Amino acid sequence: MSTFAVFGMTLDVAMAEARKTIKTTRPDPKRPGHKIELSVEDWLIKVTQKAEQIMGGVRLKQLSPLFDAPQYAEHFIELARKGSKCRDMRIKAKRALLDAQGEPLINPKTKAPKVGFTEWPPKEESKVAVAPAQRV
Repeated sequence: MSTFAVFGMTLDVAMAEARKTIKTTRPDPKRPGHKIELSVEDWLIKVTQKAEQIMGGVRLKQLSPLFDAPQYAEHFIELARKGSKCRDMRIKAKRALLDAQGEPLINPKTKAPKVGFTEWPPKEESKVAVAPAQRV
């Protein structure tokens, strides 16, 4: 089962997101209700500014497909760091979400445990120490 993915932000992803959000027109201050078409250079400047704003933020996106093992996700991070500017690259694992007491969160509609992405490797306090079975 594929359970590991890389989350973070790269400049390429930020640029793609900025291209989707920046419009090619702006309102005409002289004629309300009319729009002025931006030149390609002006639009690219606005896209670059928006991408830098995204890179300076804290929001993360899933950058990779799901992997079977964390070492594949680590390799993906290495390649992404070599390829372009990136920030906050981290591996997350898909597993049952837990509440503050360590009990799984249950979906009230389906009665199944809620599944989501959590940090990998798990934090020390969330690990449960299991004693090995003793022979008699």
